[in-house]
Amino acid sequence: MAEALLVTAFAVGFYFATTNRDLRGVLDRADSQTVTGWVVDEAQPAKRVELQLFIDDNFIADTAADQFRPDVHEARRAEDDWHGFVVQTPALRAGEHEARVYALHSSSAGARPTLQLIGKPFRFRIEGNEPHGSVQAPERGAPR
Repeated sequence: MAEALLVTAFAVGFYFATTNRDLRGVLDRADSQTVTGWVVDEAQPAKRVELQLFIDDNFIADTAADQFRPDVHEARRAEDDWHGFVVQTPALRAGEHEARVYALHSSSAGARPTLQLIGKPFRFRIEGNEPHGSVQAPERGAPR
């Protein structure tokens, strides 16, 4: 029993030390051209969050959530309109793909950067019979 409590306390401490509970955002679209969404650190709403994009578990790009997204501001998630991101999608083979966006932030001690998943993974499909691929994926992610 004491061992279970110790392990639980360690796990909870690790979670709080490595997770920023104030990060909010959504990956709203992924297709053969771009991956888009928004991210806000609600504890520091004027800050531009650094991001990393992965598609099919492969690193694609570093970027910042600093693109124009007035809907995020209108939803009162941020103090201004500049919390969106747009990343060019590399050439992908036809078929199913999964995009994930991670925020890069410092741990509570500031000693090491940590990646934290933003929103949910976004699955999309590229059709092979189109010259540049076409996509069958729903849009989502307007801030609430």
